[in-house]
Amino acid sequence: MISMTSLKIFAVFLVLISFSFAIQLEKPFEQELTEGETIDLGTIGPGQTVTLEIQPVVESGGIYGVGGRYDYALATELPEGWRSTPSKLYGDPLQVAVTAAPDAAEGEYIAQLTIVDEEKAEQLGDLTFPLRIRIEHDVMDSSVTPLAITTGPGQPGRYYITVKNKGTTSDVFEVSVQGARRWEFKRYVFLPPQSEKTIYYEIVEEEEEFYTPIIQVVSTSSDLIKETHEVTFRVQPTLFGDYRAMNNGIMLFPVFESSIYALAGWISNFVD
Repeated sequence: MISMTSLKIFAVFLVLISFSFAIQLEKPFEQELTEGETIDLGTIGPGQTVTLEIQPVVESGGIYGVGGRYDYALATELPEGWRSTPSKLYGDPLQVAVTAAPDAAEGEYIAQLTIVDEEKAEQLGDLTFPLRIRIEHDVMDSSVTPLAITTGPGQPGRYYITVKNKGTTSDVFEVSVQGARRWEFKRYVFLPPQSEKTIYYEIVEEEEEFYTPIIQVVSTSSDLIKETHEVTFRVQPTLFGDYRAMNNGIMLFPVFESSIYALAGWISNFVD
């Protein structure tokens, strides 16, 4: 005959077993998590967003010990100035986004993720996990080539800009040039984590002059993630320059017509 004490011990044992199970983190990396385990999300920049995806179904625990399904997830604790987007109810997977403050200083931060069994319907018990996130400002590299261009009036000068995302989350970077107003347009580069891309930026001027434009690459997440490059752009109307400008685009005039216009200009100097 089983004593009342034995039944109580067995009941406690069943409760402990029901909570001793793992849940699967699918993104930003795959990891099996047990209650209270710290999730190290690596390094991101200020203002950047890291997204977690969690498999809602577990195969053990719950009211019958055979698992069940969690209903939603959210960040229940955040550092000051940070924000988060909770998962959709009954999402599959449960997707939670955590965004750092755009002015976040470099250092290590702790947030908290909670995974919820709504109304305790399946008696899975809510799960909480500390989130460790490191903030660094140096999460992007950029380079420009060439640094100096000489071209003719109306001929495009093309700069090639390589942007590298060194962080562990995706970001969009804005490329712009500070100089004459006609150059003030922007290009945008989307980069997944640990990736790079090269784009080009063209400048055109009609006046013979020497310019020193500044090419700027800045994250759309935060102005703290930024690099600038000073380049030179010389407009010089020479035949040699016209030939070299053919590498950048179509010439304004064919060589033969250009010679005729030059001769006509010289003759006009002697006409009253």
